[in-house]
Amino acid sequence: MDKCRADVTICGTDYVLSGNKSEEKIKEIAKYVDDELRRTSKALNSNPNYRCAVLTAINIAEKLMENSDLLLKLQTENHQLDNDVKHYISLWENAKKQVTDLKDQMSSNSDQQVLDSEKYRSLEAKCNEMENAYFELQMENVNLKNELRSLKKFRGENEY
Repeated sequence: MDKCRADVTICGTDYVLSGNKSEEKIKEIAKYVDDELRRTSKALNSNPNYRCAVLTAINIAEKLMENSDLLLKLQTENHQLDNDVKHYISLWENAKKQVTDLKDQMSSNSDQQVLDSEKYRSLEAKCNEMENAYFELQMENVNLKNELRSLKKFRGENEY
């Protein structure tokens, strides 16, 4: 930015100030200094003079240092908040990944459950077939024993 010039009045004295700020900003700064000088003069019950200027400069320096301290504190807090945000975003991303993994696992478990259910039905059907075959074998065994008894009776042999 080019240097700007501004005509200002501070405590009744005209000045031409120049700087890297805009003309409006230079006038705002000069008005602030003028207001502070007038406030100090009023507090001292005197006209603006060298003593007022020094006290005003000290008051402005104090405000500047307080604002610098406040700025440093806010920057530190902002840095901490940035770190906190990064931490919570990381937690959020991890939670989203865990949810996705759990959904995938549930889907896989559901698929496995369907397969297990089909396998169970197949095994149940085989068990039923084996029970039926076992029952048929028992019936055949009973029939064979009866037939054996009948044959023994027919031959006249004693039953054991």
